[in-house]
Amino acid sequence: MAALGDCLLAADFNVTAIRDPLEIERMHLLDSLSLLTLPLLTAATDIVDIGSGAGLPALVLAIALPSTKVVALESQRKKCAFIERAAIALSLANVSTECARAEEYGRGDGKARHSLAVSRALAPLPVIAEYSLPLLKMHGYMLAMKGYVSVQERIQASSALGILGGGELEGTRLRPFPESENHWVYVSEKIAATPEGYPRRPGIPLKRPLGRMGSQEGSRP
Repeated sequence: MAALGDCLLAADFNVTAIRDPLEIERMHLLDSLSLLTLPLLTAATDIVDIGSGAGLPALVLAIALPSTKVVALESQRKKCAFIERAAIALSLANVSTECARAEEYGRGDGKARHSLAVSRALAPLPVIAEYSLPLLKMHGYMLAMKGYVSVQERIQASSALGILGGGELEGTRLRPFPESENHWVYVSEKIAATPEGYPRRPGIPLKRPLGRMGSQEGSRP
């Protein structure tokens, strides 16, 4: 993991806003590793990291789970190039990069392809649900790392998951380091096929999130 921290610090652009080595260890590496407390991770054969950014948690999970295939899904080419360079530097043969938006990948090569879809501080939960569920095989799982979310966001996310084929939404608190606060992962199993038309066109999931109270737009593509 120290070598990954060195890669983050040595990047030729600000791949992460955190520049202090100790904070990189705590807020990026240990935070990503905290997912391994979930049995779902250790049993997975393949994982897609949506909005991977600096390769977090994709690169961390690839190091910790060398027999698991990890796809880093990222739309910014500079960040994709960084992930690819870091994977080579760290000799991670189990990492590949998809340089595309989640909506494009979910309507193309990524459709119903993965066992686990992870994300980290990416978007509101209903939006993450629309990015994640189309990528999952039946009985795959969405794992969304976020801070604690409001009751309203949970209700909206549960409604969105119902539209997309997801099951009950469950929140689990994570403890990446002793002083950590407000680190959670929200999990949902894919229990039904995602209807055709999802994910919607790029930008629409964020502009018009599914499951909005009192909105008819949230119930159809």
